[in-house]
Amino acid sequence: MQKALYFMPDISGFTKFVNNTEIEHGTHIIAELLELLIDSATIDLELVEIEGDALFMFTSKIPNYKQLLELTTTMLENFHVHTKSYESKRICNCGSCRTTTNLELKFLVHYGELAFIKVKNFVKPYGKDVIKIHRLLKNQVPVNEYILFTNNTYDLYKNEVDETWVKTSESYNSEPLEYFYKNLESIQNTVQIADENVADETIENSIPTIKIEKYFDENVQNIFTYVSELKYRHLWDKEVKRIEFDENKVNRIGTQHNCVLNIGNLNFETIAQENSDELIYGESTKDMMFAKNFSYLIKLHKIAENKTKVEVNLFLELNTLGTFMKSNIFKMIKKMWNNKLDQLQLVLKNKNQLPNLNR
Repeated sequence: MQKALYFMPDISGFTKFVNNTEIEHGTHIIAELLELLIDSATIDLELVEIEGDALFMFTSKIPNYKQLLELTTTMLENFHVHTKSYESKRICNCGSCRTTTNLELKFLVHYGELAFIKVKNFVKPYGKDVIKIHRLLKNQVPVNEYILFTNNTYDLYKNEVDETWVKTSESYNSEPLEYFYKNLESIQNTVQIADENVADETIENSIPTIKIEKYFDENVQNIFTYVSELKYRHLWDKEVKRIEFDENKVNRIGTQHNCVLNIGNLNFETIAQENSDELIYGESTKDMMFAKNFSYLIKLHKIAENKTKVEVNLFLELNTLGTFMKSNIFKMIKKMWNNKLDQLQLVLKNKNQLPNLNR
């Protein structure tokens, strides 16, 4: 019978979530990381299915020991580059987004027979060897990031493994289950990310072209959610026909979305400005008519539990033609943003009557 190497990367470490936004963001973050792991495969692996926070994969082209270790190292490095860079780019402060850097990754590997089951048009590996690797998802390995070999896998590579592997066993349904594991926790400590300047220095050191202030009788976090979650944008920004964005990813610094207007499009990129006393959300574009650059920052300052000062700072660098129309352009933009804020207040006031937009 044909043999296969069964391979399971498994993500762990997420906190328990307490509201729908955190559950949704957690789902998006896990999906991003699982996609990253699939794209990081350095050997030919076939994806069988996604099982919660894990991938069940296999290959009948058995890699050598070095290739297998290179695979897990690459996956771990890419995994932690992503989670560490996410920390510096996130704009959301929910439990899912805050704890992304706490996520960990382990690998289970089993060598065994390759048999399939077919149900209608679905065909996938099946049998005792598939059951065996799944049993080991719940094990007693005392470290958080590791690669685990079943006895069969260890025997396959026994001439190449070194003394860093630890043999252990535990009972499953009153039967002993032996395996070997290698600690991979040191890999995370070697991962470094580029020192990116995530704040827009042009905005950081500039005086706003237009400043608008309003007071909302609303919780500051609720306002931030409706401002920063692109799925809510159409409710209060009536200047656009629709917003095109990746619904499966969490909005963060560098995220791009397209505003479809009655005439033309505006491609925006999410930006931010650090401030420990306020929640701040912003975007920038080079596509605005009569302007070289346009950016805005919405600053939310909590006054009381349900009282928030909303300050909109608009930064506009006009082109040559725009300078001749400066006064009219400024009046138009100021009116436009006052309308957006009035609509945002109305949406927040009636938010309990809105349909559930969670995906």
